[in-house]
Amino acid sequence: MKICVCSDSHGNRDGLRAMLELEQPQGLLFCGDGLEDLKGLPLPEKVYAVKGNCDYFSDQPELREFVWEGVRVLMAHGHRYAVKRTEDVYLSEAFGRGAQVALYGHTHFQRASFHGGVLLLNPGSMSRYQACYAILTLENGFYDCSLRRMPSHYEK
Repeated sequence: MKICVCSDSHGNRDGLRAMLELEQPQGLLFCGDGLEDLKGLPLPEKVYAVKGNCDYFSDQPELREFVWEGVRVLMAHGHRYAVKRTEDVYLSEAFGRGAQVALYGHTHFQRASFHGGVLLLNPGSMSRYQACYAILTLENGFYDCSLRRMPSHYEK
């Protein structure tokens, strides 16, 4: 299953729309800071989101965990785990919860790394200035990812 992972759109609704049009994913995982940008978009059937530090009036949770296609996923924006200083706190949370994939945003920097079987993934910022995201592939308990940036002809 092809899933778009993005975060920190900060008003770039057009970029989110273009990403969804380009990728045609079966799912969307949004790691906070721009939840209002999702309103009115042609979203895939399955969408999970968490609240970021700039999503002041959102009723979304700050932490979410679920199993999708046999893969245990943990999602947070990251600000409560001091991810701008270290990934260790969030990684410890992921290990403690038995997550296989731990998603976060907040730093605006793309990063994907494996730690003891846990994929730690930050899709980067989907803002007008960066327009970065990730593709997460989940299938029958297996997972992989790729980091992406919107092609220049899609950028506004």
